[in-house]
Amino acid sequence: MTIARSFLAGTLVATLIAALAGSPPARAQTRGAPDAVDFALLWSRGAYASPVVCRFADRAQVGLRRVLVAAGPRTSEVRVNRVQFFDLEAKGAERCHDDLGADEPNLIGTLYVTHSARRPRSDTPERDLEQDLERGPIAFSIVRGRLRVGSASAEPDSLRDVEFATGTLRLGRIEPGSDQARRVADLPGARQLWLDAEAPDGTRVGLPLVEVERR
Repeated sequence: MTIARSFLAGTLVATLIAALAGSPPARAQTRGAPDAVDFALLWSRGAYASPVVCRFADRAQVGLRRVLVAAGPRTSEVRVNRVQFFDLEAKGAERCHDDLGADEPNLIGTLYVTHSARRPRSDTPERDLEQDLERGPIAFSIVRGRLRVGSASAEPDSLRDVEFATGTLRLGRIEPGSDQARRVADLPGARQLWLDAEAPDGTRVGLPLVEVERR
């Protein structure tokens, strides 16, 4: 339950232009100047950590859940990011919880998400993204993906398998001084985000994230 803490400097624009310039077009996609979808997908990418406390028979251990948001397959029909949740690897734990005592489930699997821009033909997509972030979280549609969800004390293969396709994933900035900010106050990182994912059956996942590596 550890994660490396490293940082990669660079601006959003420079990273995005370099990524597009060095990559061949994906099937059924057109590549020109970066648009609002490109900016939203790139903004969300990173390797993140989320704090969790796991209780064993003889101790309580503070650990970090790993969440990776990276570019999706270039052969996808639509531009997507993959959002990968890793096993807590808390074998033998009686339960895992946040610092307020609420249960933290184990989450294992990958979701593929895309973004629908508010102004798809805007000639100021970076400014539009910043304005959208000021309004609240950025919404991403879950194109496909499943997560195994359940108690950290259970075997991973026994966890409930939840279909998230057609659901929604939201990422937004954590506001300074908020309850979420206090949960990640001890973690160094370039960005603090709140992740909220909801499946069609009502299953909901909410996690505070700290970016520990830019992707």
